[in-house]
Amino acid sequence: MNKLISLLLLTLFLVSIISAYIYLKVSNETKPTQSVKVIEPKFTVYYGCINSTIIQVLNNFSWVIIDPTQVNSSQLNQIKAVKIAYIDLGELANMSLGNLTPHTNVTIGYDQLWDQYIVNISSPSWQKYIESQVTTVISMGFQGVMFDDVDVVEQYPFVTQGIISIINWTRSHYPNIIIGINRGFSLIENISKMINFVLFEDYGTQVISPGQISFSNSSFVIQETKLLKSYNLTVLALGYANYPGDIYWNTVKSLAASEGVSSFVGNWNLSVIWLQNLSDY
Repeated sequence: MNKLISLLLLTLFLVSIISAYIYLKVSNETKPTQSVKVIEPKFTVYYGCINSTIIQVLNNFSWVIIDPTQVNSSQLNQIKAVKIAYIDLGELANMSLGNLTPHTNVTIGYDQLWDQYIVNISSPSWQKYIESQVTTVISMGFQGVMFDDVDVVEQYPFVTQGIISIINWTRSHYPNIIIGINRGFSLIENISKMINFVLFEDYGTQVISPGQISFSNSSFVIQETKLLKSYNLTVLALGYANYPGDIYWNTVKSLAASEGVSSFVGNWNLSVIWLQNLSDY
C-alpha cells in the first residue's frame, strides 16, 4: 500500500512538472515581441520676432516653443505646428502678459549669465502672476506651455513646493494642454505624471557668456536622458552652436542621435532658426 501511494505521488509530481514546462514554453512562444515606437516631435525653440517669413519657417516643424510676447492671435492662427508658449517660472523675465504684474519683493537672487533676477516661486503673488500668464497664453491660442528656469531649485531648494503647485494648478485647470519644463531633473519624480516633456537645454553644448559657447558634460547628459526616459517623458534636446555644421553643432546632433531623442541647435540667444535643422529628420 505504501509503495502504491508513493508511486501515485511520484506520478502526480512528474505530471505537474511536465504541465508547468508546457505552460511556460507556450507562454514564451506566444508572448508579443513587438515594441511600441515613440515618434519624437520635430521641434524648434525660437524667442525672436515673428513675421510672415518666420511663420513659413515655423510651419516646417511639428512643435514650436516661442515667446508669446512676440506674436499675436492672428499670427498664431497661421502657425500649423503645435504652439507652446515660453513662460519663465524661475526668473523675472521682461514679459508683459496677463493682467497682473509681479511684486519686486519676490526676488531672491540674480542670474548674471542672462541678466535676470531669480524669484521665490513659492511666493503667493508670484504664483498668481504665473497663473495669469498661463491663462493669457491659452486664451491666445497656444496649445501648451513650457516653464523655464525650473532648475533654480538646485540653488534654492525651498522653492520646490512652489514649482510643484504651479504645475499642478496648470494641469488641473487645463487638463488637455501640453506641459513641459526646462531641465529641473531633481523634480521629475514629483511632477512626471503632470507634464508631457522636458526641454533638455545644454545638450552637449552650453552658453557660458553672451555669444560664447562651450561643451557641456556629456556623461551627465546621457545619465539624465535615461532618467527622463524611465518616466516615459518626451525629451527635447536643445544645444547651441556658432553656425550650422561647426564642432558644437555636430556634438549636439551626434549626442542626441546616439540617445534617440529629437534635437534642435540654435544660436546663443535663440533668435534665429537655421534651416539646416530641417534636414536632420
